[in-house]
Amino acid sequence: MNYAEYINLSNEEKFNYFMSTIFPTNRTPRYWVNWDKVRKNIQEYELSLNTLNYLVGKDNIMEEAKCLFQAQPQLLRAIPVLLASRDAELTVLELADDGAMNHYDVNFDKPDISKVDIYLKFMEETGLLEFLQKDLNQSLVDYVYGVETGLDSNARKNRGGTQNEIILERNLKSLCNSNPNLEYKTQATRNVMKKDWSIDVPELLPEGKKGGRRYDGAILNRKTNKTYIVETNFYGSGGSKLKSVAGEFSNMYIESLKGRQDIDFIWITDGPGWKTARNPLSEAFNAIPKIFNLNMIKNDFLSDAVKGF
Repeated sequence: MNYAEYINLSNEEKFNYFMSTIFPTNRTPRYWVNWDKVRKNIQEYELSLNTLNYLVGKDNIMEEAKCLFQAQPQLLRAIPVLLASRDAELTVLELADDGAMNHYDVNFDKPDISKVDIYLKFMEETGLLEFLQKDLNQSLVDYVYGVETGLDSNARKNRGGTQNEIILERNLKSLCNSNPNLEYKTQATRNVMKKDWSIDVPELLPEGKKGGRRYDGAILNRKTNKTYIVETNFYGSGGSKLKSVAGEFSNMYIESLKGRQDIDFIWITDGPGWKTARNPLSEAFNAIPKIFNLNMIKNDFLSDAVKGF
């Protein structure tokens, strides 16, 4: 099916075609590990880690660590990453055998060497000193490579969320490079579009939110003097967010964009998560004429929509 055929379908037919052509994933091989980020984080601590290798296997590690940190307090800044923590300022709970509770603070970002015994107590009670003394059989740099790779996996959710934005930008760039009448922006705000394109896009913020909205993409067709604002997302699994997003974009279109001759709205969304939220998406199709998935983008729906075919 091409764009012209799709746009002339009924809302129910559009929805059914959309659901039948959902992409199973938007994860490229780069989704799994951001090696550039891992290397950058390692470089920040590499010198300190090589110095801390001195402690590996030491029998009297508590005394050796105290002398080392007193001589070079800045080495303490590398301790959180050894514990797979991004937090450098920690508040720690102490539990006594009689049930009493207390807490203390350790600041690795700005080491206070007058509290070296507190740092060492923390490192001992986390098991880090014993690990360095008895268990580590590689350099700390190699060990932290593994730690950083694991920590980077926590960022996969964010990478999955931005992957559609990357896909969108690649398509916008290709589209505008091949058509001199088209210009595009990513993370476009109302103020930027008004300044650069002399187009007054409504400030379409969800209820309760402040500040200027950033649209994932915007395209200006100089020939038709029409602007298309684009939002994109992908949902690999279900959840309440899908219903709220469908409602937000539907209300945004109905209340602020429907009937505008100079502005149009395109929502690019996809993912198997929509199979668990069919009703909210079906309702969105009754409000928004141009809802595309990645399969449609692959088949030039975006290109045809903004060229006015």
